Amino acid sequence: MLIECYIFAVFILSSFLQTATGFGYAIITAPLLALVLEPKETVMITMLTGLMIRLMMMKTTQHEGSFKAISPLIIASILGAIPGAYCLSFMSVDLLKFFMGAILLLFTVLLWKNYRFPIHHHTLAKAIAGGISGFLATTTSINGPPIILYYLNAKAEENKNALRGNLTRYFLLINIASIILSYAMGTLKIEELWVTTLVSIPALVIGFYFGERFFHRINAEIFKKMALAIVFISSIVLIYKAVS
Repeated sequence: MLIECYIFAVFILSSFLQTATGFGYAIITAPLLALVLEPKETVMITMLTGLMIRLMMMKTTQHEGSFKAISPLIIASILGAIPGAYCLSFMSVDLLKFFMGAILLLFTVLLWKNYRFPIHHHTLAKAIAGGISGFLATTTSINGPPIILYYLNAKAEENKNALRGNLTRYFLLINIASIILSYAMGTLKIEELWVTTLVSIPALVIGFYFGERFFHRINAEIFKKMALAIVFISSIVLIYKAVS
């Protein structure tokens, strides 16, 4: 019962962060669930529940952002997701834990420091960010950091609402593509995950409700730092469990 309550709380927290800031669902959900569930099960549950929260967000962001603006990222992500889905099919549990922890640790440090690098060719930068994001989507479900790093460094003109709308559209489409590819590769077994997925629905709704309520009031930077601190600790634990 304690584990179920913990999982429920994780879904509320990650849903709140996703709704309030436009990103962060997988970066919170995956490492925290991986502490109590098998890594491959964690990846699939994060994909399925991530799809649900983004479908909810599409209703509130339907007039924000556009699919055209994210089309290069989507194309590159799908190309990256294909080899990612193949890799997940043969990765061992410990290797996946280590890979997930290392990726989280790297991107947590970069996001915490608001790492900046010059972008001279935006098309190439989108292709690289999208490709890496797609690969990570089907191997770890943590596909947000490369896209966030791109937007941080691209000096994009989108306002807060448009950026949230574009991110919602991007993550929704890559979520769908990742689920289809994972099912085709045999790594997604819905019959083994449906109970946890159903239990997540009320938690996602609670997090979504409060995320919408606090979207215009929350200090996103402070909340992001708090969330990244949690992720940092989780990534260290994952790496330790993988090598011990």
